[in-house]
Amino acid sequence: MPVKSSASTPTTPRKRRTRKTNTRTAKAVAKTDKVIAEIQAVLDAPSILDTPVKTPKKVTATVRKVKAVKPVSKIRTLKTVKRPSTARLISASRYWSDIQTRWSIHNYEITMLISDLTKGLKYVRQFTN
Repeated sequence: MPVKSSASTPTTPRKRRTRKTNTRTAKAVAKTDKVIAEIQAVLDAPSILDTPVKTPKKVTATVRKVKAVKPVSKIRTLKTVKRPSTARLISASRYWSDIQTRWSIHNYEITMLISDLTKGLKYVRQFTN
């Protein structure tokens, strides 16, 4: 069996931490005594179960008369709506050209977004290497 060598044992004993002692002041003792007295007073008080039960009072309700509601004399009708004129509508070819223009604007904006994100990614990558 292996035996512990005497050379590895320290010559001075290990230092141990001393614990603080608990000192109670006169204020703490007085406060504790006061709390104990309050608790004892509550324990000595008569219980709710010891008091006799009183019969509940009879409740009476009064009925109020509701006033009659006056009927509404006028019945409102919706305003008549006229169909708008078709003269101001755009033609199908003009509508199609508007859609194509909006789509090309959309493609341009998406391309610029991707290029901005690429520039941002290249900028951030220089700090991660």
